[in-house]
Amino acid sequence: MKRKFARGLGMACIFAALALAGPTVAQEVSPEPDAARVAAAKELVKAMDARGQTLASLEQLRQALIMRIQASEPRKAVGFIAYTDKEMDPSGPRVTSFLSDMENIAVQFYARNFTPEEMKAIAAFQQSDAGRKFNKLTPELGGLIAVRMGKFQSDLIKAVEQGAAGEAKPK
Repeated sequence: MKRKFARGLGMACIFAALALAGPTVAQEVSPEPDAARVAAAKELVKAMDARGQTLASLEQLRQALIMRIQASEPRKAVGFIAYTDKEMDPSGPRVTSFLSDMENIAVQFYARNFTPEEMKAIAAFQQSDAGRKFNKLTPELGGLIAVRMGKFQSDLIKAVEQGAAGEAKPK
């Protein structure tokens, strides 16, 4: 069981790495955005409450990890929860570094892909009642998408493994 889980997790990591490799390569080729774009992007990220959205997503991840360990290995749950809480402390070094990285990624992405005028228009929406509601609910959507993506990846890995095993059998 653990071996199958590890293999599946490894395959999921490979798929994720491949999916993320394309945008990373494209970003490296883009020229550095100018100061006006970076400043507008920082304002946009602030208006979007990217930090709050990321923290909400991390809390969903924390809850999912805890539910998984409680279901699979309940005897380890207490220690796992304590360690998870320590590692996922919003003011701890791991999360602080992650939040900084996420902000920098978002700022660079927006600065490279939008004009300052476009970012100001998006920020205006983000600061409206509808925009704040959108921002509040977006992490929930991300969680729903992540669950579906996880099932898709799991089903795909099983199908590929079964198909490959069938191809490997002598005819």
